[in-house]
Amino acid sequence: MSYLPSGIAFGAFATALKIPVVITIVLSLFVYSGAVQSAFLGFWVTGFEPFSMILTAFLLNLRHTFYGPHIESERNDIKPSNVLTIGPLLTDEVYALSVSPLSPDKKNVLSLAIFAYANWAAATTTGAFVAGIAPTRVLDILLIALPTLFLGLLVPRVKSNYAVVTAISAGIIAVSGRLLHLPAFFIIIPILGGVIIGYAWKRYEEANKL
Repeated sequence: MSYLPSGIAFGAFATALKIPVVITIVLSLFVYSGAVQSAFLGFWVTGFEPFSMILTAFLLNLRHTFYGPHIESERNDIKPSNVLTIGPLLTDEVYALSVSPLSPDKKNVLSLAIFAYANWAAATTTGAFVAGIAPTRVLDILLIALPTLFLGLLVPRVKSNYAVVTAISAGIIAVSGRLLHLPAFFIIIPILGGVIIGYAWKRYEEANKL
């Protein structure tokens, strides 16, 4: 449900940047990637560079390459053929819930994906239309919703030393990149860095019987 406040905030900021409402709606319906859509706002302000836009979109969504195989390995009811229906609507949150201990069945995974898609599209559309009403301070507060959702999904799954190392190292790299004002596609570095450091720590524990 945090798609609602975060989507409203995105739609409102898009309108504040003079992006036509129809473009904001089309982005949510056909791009459906909060990270890529947010990067689009930056390109709208600084100028369009086709190569940079494509590279940014590729890097920001590269993590999705691993989602499908992992879901299939964790569940018996999700087959490769299901990618055709679930894959296009798979988000970080839907993926996390799909591999959680209390994950819904295949039919409800698809229902959840459709529900999330509808929420995001409706929220961004609403935000684009009401941008002139809500104070900027309110929109700033709404932006907390999505990061909070990510943390809520992450914390219960951190159950080992190497998972803690993975989460902390990825967080430090991500915050450092943010403070240094690095480009949006830098987000792939914390992901890969956290995984590599966490894996190295796990091997270290195994080698030393910690």
